[in-house]
This record gives sequence, structure tokens and C-alpha cells, in this order.
Amino acid sequence: MTERLPVVVVDDKDDQLAGAVDLLEAEDWDVTTFDDIDEAARVLVNRTDPFVMVLDHDFDRPDGRTGLDLTELLRSAHPWGLVLPICYWSGRIGGAEFLAVQRDRQLISPSSYTYKGGDESLVQVVERAEKTFQDHRATLERQALRRALLSADEDLLEEDL
Repeated sequence: MTERLPVVVVDDKDDQLAGAVDLLEAEDWDVTTFDDIDEAARVLVNRTDPFVMVLDHDFDRPDGRTGLDLTELLRSAHPWGLVLPICYWSGRIGGAEFLAVQRDRQLISPSSYTYKGGDESLVQVVERAEKTFQDHRATLERQALRRALLSADEDLLEEDL
């Protein structure tokens, strides 16, 4: 059994952060929280390990920055960027808006979207995101192994010649 990924929750509402921590820690997840996307960005771009991120969309900022800005930064700067499981957890952006983001900003969009207070629990969202990431990781590792074996075979063939 693979060790669980840590979970990072980013939301500017203290009650949402506290509720997320309670739910996830009750299921033995290691949870870190941020109430500011700038602080989250400073810390998370320097991490090299993968994690599941639960991210709010709207941060009521005067500069208009949203969770998509943090998503874009992590997709481009984090070592696991494109496969990092980023779960949008929002009470303001709707499913249609999320689909438009996925269409328009394909490679930098969040991995999934869940409406706060919807039918799917936060624990289910995190479990699904982690499983998807672990599947991606296994595929990447198999590909790397194949490349290494092919390279070794080519090196042996060249030595035989």
C-alpha cells in the first residue's frame, strides 16, 4: 500500500479551513492549511513532494487573483506540476464555469471541481484525487523504466558492434 499523500487546503474562510481539517484528519490525512494564496504560493512552489490540494476559487482580493492563479503557478513551477491533484472546492464558481476553464486553460486547470455543500464529501474528493495521482505516478515510473531499459539495450548493442 502506497503511503497517503499529504493534503493542502487553501481557503480564505477560517470556518471552511477548520471544517476541512476536521473531516480529513478524522480519516487520518496529514493536512496543512493556508488562508492566503500568496502565502500558499511561496511555500508550495518550494516543495518537491506531491500533495493533494483542495483549493477555493474566490479569495475576495482587491487584485482579483483567484485559485486559478495559484493553480497556474503550481502547474508550471512544481516538479509534479501537470499531474499534481488540484481539487477546486468552491461555493461560487459553478460546474459550467469550471468546464469552461478546463476548455480554455486546459493544461493549467484544476484536476476536479466540487461544489461546497454538494453531495460528494471532501474526503471522497481527496481519495479520488489521490488515486488518480497514484495511477499517473505509476504510469510515469513505468515509462521511465522502459526508457532506461531501451537506453541500456542500445548501449549494449553499440558495445557489441
